[in-house]
Amino acid sequence: MTTAAQAPCVAVVGAAGWAGSRHARAFAKAGANVTHLVEQDERGFALAKELGAHLVPSVLELPDHLDLVVVALPTTLQPAICADLLNRGFRVLTEKPVAADAEGAALMASASGVNERLMVGYTLHQHPGVPSVSQWVSDNDVIAITVRSVAHKQNVDSWRADPKEGGVAVVNGIHAIELVSSWFKGAPKVLATSASNSLYGSPVPEYVVSTLEFPSGVVFTLQTYWSPWQEPEGLNQGDWSLTIDVLANGGRMLWSNDSLHVWDRDGGQQEQTFDPSDLFLRQAEAALRFCAGETPAVSFAQALRATEIADAIRAGAAPDAREVHHAASAEREIDKTRTNGDRPSNIE
Repeated sequence: MTTAAQAPCVAVVGAAGWAGSRHARAFAKAGANVTHLVEQDERGFALAKELGAHLVPSVLELPDHLDLVVVALPTTLQPAICADLLNRGFRVLTEKPVAADAEGAALMASASGVNERLMVGYTLHQHPGVPSVSQWVSDNDVIAITVRSVAHKQNVDSWRADPKEGGVAVVNGIHAIELVSSWFKGAPKVLATSASNSLYGSPVPEYVVSTLEFPSGVVFTLQTYWSPWQEPEGLNQGDWSLTIDVLANGGRMLWSNDSLHVWDRDGGQQEQTFDPSDLFLRQAEAALRFCAGETPAVSFAQALRATEIADAIRAGAAPDAREVHHAASAEREIDKTRTNGDRPSNIE
């Protein structure tokens, strides 16, 4: 049991990776005692020495007294590891999303304490502007939301290039999918989706644009892609540029990284800027409060919903789905031509 005078004990699984190393340092900065790092090779040596942590090759070697285990692995590997940790009684913070697809998430659904002891690490919820944005959306009759989410990557390789990981919509765009879906009820219908892998030439979708409609009629357009060019402003130390543009009957709200601009229908305007935030540090602080009993911003149920929406977007971007869409469009054009009494020139 953690007392007020005793720092919470935290382990990080996948600690040598891009996210894992940030988690480990953030928890140390937040006042936790990072006691164990899980890595299967020598990549974790330097970080373990830096933090004074034990380096172990497997979660099986983690001690029972830990207050929290952080899992930062490729998305396809996380569900089984998280389920095992939950079944052993640990509190767990897992990197978003909970799985690469809903089928993978099913591994966690039956885990012990999945609704009480699991926090899903959607760092966007830790941005200081989110409470204001969420309240504005709640208070207004929203018509449409447009999101542009761009993650800076020099290369799309390693686990990101694995088709099973889902591509950019699952790895990056899911942040916006989860946040926007938290504002509206029901499963949105995917109206159209297009994807490309022409920028890097990897085997996965690197650019995705999709338009969805929630049961309330709100239209949600998502543009997400990896970019070799770092933009002038961004989140996560400048490597992630995010813009959310909300159109409502009573006004418009534009959230762009660390600035917020609101226009009222009567012509009034409000602007607010936020100091750049270390979202990993803010998340570590929130996770320590979670250890003390606070409800996490994103539960398993909400994270699963975001994954199911991402599944629908991926299905809409699949080549066979596009072929069906094009065939349906062609058939509509034929019907239209027949209605007009003309025979299309390309139909024999």
